[in-house]
Amino acid sequence: MVEKYYEGIIEQVYGRIGGHAGNMTLARYSNDFSIEDLTIPQRVRDQKDVFVWSYEFDPSEMSGPYEPFLDLIFAMFEEQGGQNFDEFLEENDIYYLHRQMLRSYRKGGFCRREEGLILGEIEYEQECMTEGILRMLLSLSEKKPCLIILNRIQLAAGTTLTLLDRLLEEEKAKNIGVVLGVNDLIHIPEHVLPVWDRLMERLKDESQVFHIGTTDAVRKKQFSADIFKKEESLKKITNLVQLMDFSQALYYLDSVDRKIKFENLTLNDDLHFELWAQYCWAAMYSMDLSKALEICEELTDLRTTFSSDIRMLFYYYLTGNVFMYQGRLFDAVEYAKKSQKCAEKAGSEKWVFLSELLEVQARMSGWYNIFFCAQNVDISDELIEKLIRYNYKNHLAYIYVYAYDNKPEIVARAYKSEAQLLYFSKGVALAKEIGNEELVYSAYQKNIMLASTNGMYEISILYSVRTFESMKNKHSLKAGRIYSGLGYNLGALGKTKEAVRYFKKAVQIFYDLNRPEDIAEVFYNMSLNCIQMRDYRQAIEYLTLCMKTIEKLQLNSLRVCNISKLYGILALCSVLTGNRFNCERYLLSCKQFLNYVLEKEDTDEIGSIHDYAKCDDDMFLYYFAQALLDVMEEKETEAAKDYEIAERHLRQAEGNQFFCYRLFRESRIQFYQSVGRLELRDNERELLKQYEETEKRLDLEESLKVLEHVGLSQDEGTEISMHKINDLISQEGIYRAYQQKKRQMDFISVWQKLIDVTDVSAKTMMETVMKTFLYHFSVDKALYIRYQEGKGQILFNNTEVKITAECQRFLADCFEEDPRGFAVSKISSNYSAHLNIISLFGEDKVCSMVAVPFMNNGKPESILIAYVLMKDNWHSSVNRYMLDEDDLRVYELLFREVQYSLNRLDAYEKVYEMNTKLYQSAITDQLTGIYNRKGFYMRIEEIMKEIAQKGQKKSFALMFIDLDNFKGYNDTFGHDVGDLILKEMAGIFREVCGREGFVSRYGGDEFIVFIKNNRKQTLEKKAKQIYERIAERDGFKKEIERDLGRTITLPPDKKISCSIGIAGSDEVRNEEDINRLIKQADDLLYQIKTTSKGRYIFM
Repeated sequence: MVEKYYEGIIEQVYGRIGGHAGNMTLARYSNDFSIEDLTIPQRVRDQKDVFVWSYEFDPSEMSGPYEPFLDLIFAMFEEQGGQNFDEFLEENDIYYLHRQMLRSYRKGGFCRREEGLILGEIEYEQECMTEGILRMLLSLSEKKPCLIILNRIQLAAGTTLTLLDRLLEEEKAKNIGVVLGVNDLIHIPEHVLPVWDRLMERLKDESQVFHIGTTDAVRKKQFSADIFKKEESLKKITNLVQLMDFSQALYYLDSVDRKIKFENLTLNDDLHFELWAQYCWAAMYSMDLSKALEICEELTDLRTTFSSDIRMLFYYYLTGNVFMYQGRLFDAVEYAKKSQKCAEKAGSEKWVFLSELLEVQARMSGWYNIFFCAQNVDISDELIEKLIRYNYKNHLAYIYVYAYDNKPEIVARAYKSEAQLLYFSKGVALAKEIGNEELVYSAYQKNIMLASTNGMYEISILYSVRTFESMKNKHSLKAGRIYSGLGYNLGALGKTKEAVRYFKKAVQIFYDLNRPEDIAEVFYNMSLNCIQMRDYRQAIEYLTLCMKTIEKLQLNSLRVCNISKLYGILALCSVLTGNRFNCERYLLSCKQFLNYVLEKEDTDEIGSIHDYAKCDDDMFLYYFAQALLDVMEEKETEAAKDYEIAERHLRQAEGNQFFCYRLFRESRIQFYQSVGRLELRDNERELLKQYEETEKRLDLEESLKVLEHVGLSQDEGTEISMHKINDLISQEGIYRAYQQKKRQMDFISVWQKLIDVTDVSAKTMMETVMKTFLYHFSVDKALYIRYQEGKGQILFNNTEVKITAECQRFLADCFEEDPRGFAVSKISSNYSAHLNIISLFGEDKVCSMVAVPFMNNGKPESILIAYVLMKDNWHSSVNRYMLDEDDLRVYELLFREVQYSLNRLDAYEKVYEMNTKLYQSAITDQLTGIYNRKGFYMRIEEIMKEIAQKGQKKSFALMFIDLDNFKGYNDTFGHDVGDLILKEMAGIFREVCGREGFVSRYGGDEFIVFIKNNRKQTLEKKAKQIYERIAERDGFKKEIERDLGRTITLPPDKKISCSIGIAGSDEVRNEEDINRLIKQADDLLYQIKTTSKGRYIFM
């Protein structure tokens, strides 16, 4: 019955082809069936008026990117013929960087990308790929309509579902009909749910979802990670990564990762390395940089990683990329250099080039954010030549745009003609040549930033309008940012009321797009506008919302503003409203950030371009606010000094201070008036007059006329209330917190596996555990101290700070006083309350810290301190730098388990030690400390096992020794002296034997020296050494006298000696052979005893 309904749906969809777009129907059923059993697809094929493609996804196999649309397109192209494939790609405007991938996939089913991805372009490239495939499909369907039948569609990759969603809304898709089959009993992977739900909702809105019943067939098994044992798996995973379906790749690779960790799945080392390399790329491009670093670390555990220079360079190259996007720029450069050395050693010119390029990218923060461009970067002519030779047009365009033409005076000259920006123009032209609209937009944004931050607001407006005009979507994220930037520049030109309209429009767009962080950026710009209008309380409200956004969304900064600058503006507004307390609080927070910035500028070694390469505006705000506070507190000397420092920074950052320039001059005029320094007052008046006259001379007519091209009406849109914006921030914060907690819950199972060990030392376990912890949580440094009987033991410390015993006691005392632990960051109000501990690790270097003590009866059992360092690039990644109470709770949970594990290790060690002692007691002669007879045969058994495993025969010998005159010592001096003689003689035998064998007390006064060779010369030498040592001890007369406390007499013929029977063999195979040697040596002893004692003889 299900088959009949399914065929009916196919027939209906086929009948509608050519009528209207959106011809897509979904059939739902329970259990399973195969569309291979249907007859209608073949009947439609036979009519030859429509191209029919039927395909069903297999739950036990991996789904590929855009599957099966690429194969469908290539099949349609081949059938239609008559056109060169490159011409076909050109005709359908396929993005230049994607053409090589499509060519290679068509040729052999394997995607090969000619030029690497850039992190900031991923969303753009994903959209380009989807739109390009859609255009190819539409183009082919115009020549011949097509009917597409896809069964078990919920198993499709996210890229396939995204393409179907676009196809459903595409108005030109009249010649395409699609039938989708869904088995309701097959699980829908979580990572595709957003696009799946969107597609289902649209189909339901069109009444194109039908329930067609239940089949009798048993549903197929689900995907199994065992498939990764096949070499074919690498091809599919690589295609997913190359075609940017990272979530699908991670879905499969996470599965195999769990199998390896928890179900002992093993992979061939080479396959494992290749898969994990793709795993790293997928995690990195999905912005899960901590996971990517974990994967890099796991690569080091594979033997194949360091088996060749190519493997090593790839490991260094991967890790360097992750470090770059994490903001660890120095480490990124170091790893790029390591990669280059390996490439040179391997003789790979291409990899030398890629390593050099990575180093350049790292020096420019991976081109991840346009706000880092504050100066030019030196690029060698050789690298430019290599970029051209290897056809790396996109990277070359980035270098032209970002490495050059960053001086304000050059941008100013290019107001009328971009041609004066020589390299910038070359970069934009190259970006346009390859069709990279994203880079063209970013390039203009760079110039907008350079112009606006240097006071060239008219130029900034001109570039903004040019960018806006080139946009297809006027309600996009980029359009919103243009509106916000225009508002900023209008405010800077004194058009504060006009600016509000553009800010309002930007907020509307960002609210519709659910972009609370972008709304916060608009509010930052609006706060500057308010300061110009002297509405400081409203400015504080906007700035407070900015800080709330940073805290709730766990950001590191706003894209347009460092946190230190936000604190500086808040301090300024607070003092202007008379709130001394808040001003002091914000100034302290501002200073905590700026201390590191200043130190970093003095010690920077690699020449990277940092976000804060120019921190003069932050410094100006800090000292300006401090000067106003000094005036309020009547500290005239301090105020004069702070005003002077602020003036110095103002000269360096004048373009950024348009919103408070008048305020600064007016406040200095008032200050100098009050202290009677009238000459300085008049000088300030003159400076203010010049500034105002310059503003009056500005011809804004052209700038305002240019804005007409934006077409923003006077009353466009409605204002979004602060209540709605706060709700949006809270909702986004809850969502991100949920995602974070979900990730941590997934991590707990991995963590439990790591600490569930019994056969390692506590320090070894902590090395492994802490390495994983640091990578997963993106924590830079950590210290773990364990306390036993009041003494501290450092089990892990990578802080580069020497933690002395005194320091360990200090930390214990701190947490005895306050056992709650803490989580603080430089944006926390209680940061200074914990400076006693933070300062141990460098107050200026620590951005945020979590400290967790584990107490027992008021005393610490262990202490964890973990912290994040201040970073070179605040916009470098999605990783958080501000640890908080949530982190404290998670760390406490994880390390309580570590505490339990350490206690288990202690208990295991004690049991092991006790068992070892019992075992040693069973095989050791308690008097002499050498093996007893049981110990002798235990060692023989071990040796014989080794021989048996190797299938060999060995040469061994033994010396069977019986003491002479021993009974006389016992009878004359007592058993204590007899025991002393046994110990001393055992010591001689052990000394002579050395490492060439072992000694055992076979019974009474009989000993066996087992020697691991049968060379007569060696054995005779050892026998002679025994007699020499005995003779040197003179019957042990001194030892006995010391023991008895009196002088004794030992007749020469009564002194202790020994007789030795020596037997050996070159063909020892088993224990029977050893027993035969013992019997032979014992017989030799008997022969000696019956003749003359105190000598040795060989068999």
